[in-house]
Amino acid sequence: MTKTKILWLSRHDMTDAQKADLDRIYGECEVKKYSQTVTSFRDVLDAGADCDVLAVVLPPNIIGDLVNPRNNDKPVIRAIANRIETGGTIINPATGKEEKEFKFEHAGWEHVIKIEIVTEKL
Repeated sequence: MTKTKILWLSRHDMTDAQKADLDRIYGECEVKKYSQTVTSFRDVLDAGADCDVLAVVLPPNIIGDLVNPRNNDKPVIRAIANRIETGGTIINPATGKEEKEFKFEHAGWEHVIKIEIVTEKL
């Protein structure tokens, strides 16, 4: 049986919980990490040319181009995370002030169907 090959486009490593959830969804899968900067949906398609699914952390405009059926027919997914307060504190390096500490916990994957951005010049 052929494994589903998934492009993981993020500067962060995929967590064990994210990978286990992908295995639940797609069966045992193979993840190909790509952490280079991309500037268009074409960069993503080039990086994931040999992949079945594109799991991405990208700005909405690039995701919007990726899910456009004229540009791509592969599923585009993204991770969902819950931001959970740990009870601890950290010093924010930008401000030097103490802040509440949070951790991110995997909460699933979502299939991106469509992204629409409507703007108005100010």
